[in-house]
Amino acid sequence: MKDRASPGIRKVCDAGLRRLRPGHPVAGKLEERRKQAEAGFGGEERVDGVLAEYRHPGPIRVFADLGLVCGSRFQLDALLLTRSWACLLEVKNISGRSVIRDIPPQLVRITKDGREEALGSPFAQLDSHLMLFRDWLHERNTPIPVYGAVVFAYPSQMVEAAAAPHPILFPNNIPLFLRNLPEHPLLDEHELDGLARQVLAAHSPYVQRPLCTMYPQVSRSDIRTGVICPDCGEMGMRWHDRAWHCRCGCISRSAHIGALHDWFHIFGGELTNEECRRFLGVEDRHAAKRLMKSAGLEVSGSGRWTTYRLKL
Repeated sequence: MKDRASPGIRKVCDAGLRRLRPGHPVAGKLEERRKQAEAGFGGEERVDGVLAEYRHPGPIRVFADLGLVCGSRFQLDALLLTRSWACLLEVKNISGRSVIRDIPPQLVRITKDGREEALGSPFAQLDSHLMLFRDWLHERNTPIPVYGAVVFAYPSQMVEAAAAPHPILFPNNIPLFLRNLPEHPLLDEHELDGLARQVLAAHSPYVQRPLCTMYPQVSRSDIRTGVICPDCGEMGMRWHDRAWHCRCGCISRSAHIGALHDWFHIFGGELTNEECRRFLGVEDRHAAKRLMKSAGLEVSGSGRWTTYRLKL
């Protein structure tokens, strides 16, 4: 019913690594965060693959990477709906050994070299999501039970839990777990499809914070401006004759689109014509206007108060 979107933090990290001046202290943090995002996304895709092949005895509706609001916003890695139940899967991909503690509720990651890092408990996170989704269903008068499980994406992950209030699964365990959930149909298929449509209509995409909000120590002077050549990767393409030209001989009509996306991932908010010209290295305001329109940006205001935003 809904596919998984690439994590916004990965785009922010990529933009920062391309644009930060060499040697900036934030670059190392971005590399680490990008690796974590990549690992998390890879684990979630592994679970998506299992769910794509799973065949339930009755109708089933599967949603990946779902954002809902019920008092507060909550993000579900995977939601499954049948005529009898709803099920939430909380997916984790954590390297090293994971020790899940009850008091206080936390996951302690132990690396190969023995270092310990405290993270949030996946059980506490799942409990919160179960509570909020049950409230969300209650608001819509849908009386179906809601189950949940924590899924570690790879069987090679070492997991220890003193007490497990919810099942701990690996991806290959998911089909049997789902088959063993109680089957007492409370919805007919028409009602199930109606609920699925409500879920899709209520989905609220997560809006990733831009780089300069995440790391206030990054100033505008730390960010390299200019259009990057899609062939040689050098910065500083020149705009003339309605195209971007690089010293390597590359000619492109669309190289500015990536640069504009970098600007939004780094600074966020609204882009003016003046700021666009400064960032791209274009002098003609009419050319800058055409470039922003060709990038598919949303336009607000008119005249000198016109601003542009990145579409969600």
